[in-house]
Amino acid sequence: MSEQNYKDFFEEAMNQIHEELKSSGNENEFILNFKFSYIEDTLSEIKVSVPSKFLWDRMVQKGNVQKVQSKINELTGQEISLSPVFNSKPAEPSNSLIETSNAQISDSKNSIFVESSKKFESIPSQNLKNSDSSIEKHPQLIEEFTFENFVPNGEHDYAFNACLAAAKTPGNKNFNPILLYGPSGIGKTHLMVAIGNYIYSNNPKLKISYITTESLMNEFTASIRERSTDKFTKKYRKLDVLLLDDIQFLEKSEKLQDELFYTFDEIYNRKGQIVFTSDRPLKEINGIVERLKTRFSRGQNIDLKVPDYETRLAIIDKKLEIQGKSIPHDVKELIAKTFQSNVRELEGALSKMIGYAELMHKELTLDIAKEQLSDSIGSNESGIITVETIQKVVSDYYNISVSELKSESRKKTLAVPRHIAIYLSRQLTEYSLTEIGEEFGGRDHTTVMNSISKIENQLKIDSMIVDTLKVLEKQIKEYK
Repeated sequence: MSEQNYKDFFEEAMNQIHEELKSSGNENEFILNFKFSYIEDTLSEIKVSVPSKFLWDRMVQKGNVQKVQSKINELTGQEISLSPVFNSKPAEPSNSLIETSNAQISDSKNSIFVESSKKFESIPSQNLKNSDSSIEKHPQLIEEFTFENFVPNGEHDYAFNACLAAAKTPGNKNFNPILLYGPSGIGKTHLMVAIGNYIYSNNPKLKISYITTESLMNEFTASIRERSTDKFTKKYRKLDVLLLDDIQFLEKSEKLQDELFYTFDEIYNRKGQIVFTSDRPLKEINGIVERLKTRFSRGQNIDLKVPDYETRLAIIDKKLEIQGKSIPHDVKELIAKTFQSNVRELEGALSKMIGYAELMHKELTLDIAKEQLSDSIGSNESGIITVETIQKVVSDYYNISVSELKSESRKKTLAVPRHIAIYLSRQLTEYSLTEIGEEFGGRDHTTVMNSISKIENQLKIDSMIVDTLKVLEKQIKEYK
């Protein structure tokens, strides 16, 4: 029979751990990785609600489950274990636990203070789930793009925390607008849509719109042609939440920029939430008028990095958990090592593996996986690309030696290949800037960054270098 012998002890243990982490400046660790809610207990066990098995396994791996158990045992003098119950509705959090209205989310860059918003209700920060699963899904929002389904790593913790804070207190000036930027396929749209899904599930009466900049541009152009700009203006200026993808394409339309400027002010001044994504930082987007850049620069501009190997493995595990599937660990490792810079491609490879095994009624093996991913792996049996391989391929392509590539010479015939090799090393490997510098004759990370920037700038104006990089990347992946 269920009792509540240890409920007070459980809450006291959580309070103490929260205070300890808060005082050490690690409160976001509590927010992200102590997702327990008391359900009931017996004399030797406390049942706790946990959003998913994935999160439970993660908390066990990080030692957080053991930390709570030890604290409870210390308070009670008894040996008590925590037992998870997945997907249960969490109990209401104690008032002594962290509340959204005064949550402080910290990381190495900033301390962010979340203010409550009069227009939107505050949501308990322990719960990442959309609050009401019975609500019909929003027609524009991808249902699977939620915070619970997003796997943050060290690089993404800040972005994850900021987006979660915006979802809980929309319109808060510290998180409004949010601009997420970075290369394609690393989770920008997922996080942006997660904000929309979270807000919508807690207040479905709000007017929320997710749209790509290209679609917005087409709609705006059509409204001009059909003389219905008033209808367009009313539609977007009355929104409570605007989620706009790929704003780098705004540089194609000055008229749309003018309209978006007034739309921004209208939504922002009514404490509506605005979220943008881009493939690069604002300063690198040419053609956007300064007054609009100034608006976009308010709130949070956050750089999303390529996930590391461990995070890619965690993403694979999460996708498998959602689908109720499993594949051998060595196949997961192959996928994580092969697709290093694009999560979307990684997920596509995973779906390909699962689909093949089910269609052919075969047990998935490493050899089968290598065969199916041969176009991506090429002749590199391990699927791992090294800086040494990149140096060899680039040197052969430009008919120079590897030692010349790594030399101090600034001749154009050597400098351009060197910049390209450094750029590809950053794009195709796990090496840090410092590690790449070491591989190129002991150069410092600033020199490496300058080389990368030169190639990135050339890519915007020189189609020939785009073609060259494609050829080199193919050769690198096929290198024996």
